[in-house]
Amino acid sequence: MSQSTMTLPRPRPHGLRFPSLTRERVFAVVSPVALLVIWEILSRTGVLDPRIFSRPSAVVQLMATMLVSGQLATDTGVTLARLFVGSIVGTIPGLLIGLTIGLFRTPRAVINPLVSATYGLPRVALFPLVLLIVGLNETSNIIMIALGPFFTMLIATAAAVGNVEPIYLKVARSFKVNTRDLYLKVVLPAALPIIFSAFRVSLGLALLGVVAVEFLMTNNGLGYLIWHSWQILSLGQSMVGLVTTGVIAYLLFILLDQAERRALPWVERT
Repeated sequence: MSQSTMTLPRPRPHGLRFPSLTRERVFAVVSPVALLVIWEILSRTGVLDPRIFSRPSAVVQLMATMLVSGQLATDTGVTLARLFVGSIVGTIPGLLIGLTIGLFRTPRAVINPLVSATYGLPRVALFPLVLLIVGLNETSNIIMIALGPFFTMLIATAAAVGNVEPIYLKVARSFKVNTRDLYLKVVLPAALPIIFSAFRVSLGLALLGVVAVEFLMTNNGLGYLIWHSWQILSLGQSMVGLVTTGVIAYLLFILLDQAERRALPWVERT
């Protein structure tokens, strides 16, 4: 080959790599900002009563004051701790049981009737029963928070395993794959897209559970801040609690979306 026809590889540029500016990333920032701008305009023009719907600028000022005093940071930390523990306690058992009843007939026959009988019960109706069994303490709070994620993960994971291509299971069993590898290397990767969707729903239910528990059974956290501020007609602080809860949900869903993209690079996204 002559020297004139040889092509040398281009050197790759060194330095920092910035994420590409996609439509999703643009709207992830533009949409919340546009909502705040519309809210501010409606409050200043009197369309929304600022005594009830405090202007975003006023909410930010009050939020800064509460951060400096330490009240908002303390309540946010308590809510995040309950959210984290409740999500773990709910999702991991739900995931494992869902994988089990999706794979094996006998556990499915035993557990399915129990799930059918208890899933439809209102969570609020279970509060007195949990309090009688566990007592009025943080353990009962975590149990109530975990119930929503548990049932969601269990039902969705079992359905995801049922949708796994049967050929995968036949090949694994023909090679006498042990149960641990069957869970981790065959079924779980095949069911991950649906499991991530279920985890997203479970996270939202866990956050709802945290706020509900803090409404009724605690004297700290963002839920308590929202409810107690409303009771004493301090609507600005109540709005600060609502906005902070919304920001937490927004950031958690962004982190979960990024984790899903890294864990499932083969899934096409339009």
